[in-house]
Amino acid sequence: MRAKCLCEKIEFEFKPVDGVAMNCYCSICRRSHGASHATQLMSSKTTLKFIRGESYLCEYHSSEHGIRAFCSCCGSRLMNYADHELSDYMSVCLSAVSDEHNIQPSANVQIASKASWAVAVSGIPCYEVFPDDIQKYM
Repeated sequence: MRAKCLCEKIEFEFKPVDGVAMNCYCSICRRSHGASHATQLMSSKTTLKFIRGESYLCEYHSSEHGIRAFCSCCGSRLMNYADHELSDYMSVCLSAVSDEHNIQPSANVQIASKASWAVAVSGIPCYEVFPDDIQKYM
C-alpha cells in the first residue's frame, strides 16, 4: 500500500496489518491532527519502504516512547512509531494513503480522553483505552 504527503515530496510503501484501523481520540492525536480524532492504520516498521523524500521526514517525540512523523515541507502527518528496539509498532495516517481502498476503522479508542465537544463515530465499538486486539500490535 502507498501513502504520501500533501506536497508529494514524501512517498512510501507499507503493509497494513490485517486492515486494522482505529479512530484514536487521545489528546496527542487530537492536537497533532487538528481534529477530533486521528484514523490510524496499523502496520509494522519492517514493512516501511521510502519511494522518495525520506530526507523530508521530521520526527516529534510526543511521549516517552512515541514518535510522530510528518513532512518538513507541507506539515502533513504521516505515521507514528515506537522509538525503542523492542517494538515493531507503526501506524500510518489513513488520510495519507494514496491507494484506493475499502478500509474502515474497526474501533474508537482512547474514548476516556475524548474532547467533550467530540462525537465518536457511530456503528463501531468504543474503548476507554486500547483494546487487547489492537495492543498486540504495539
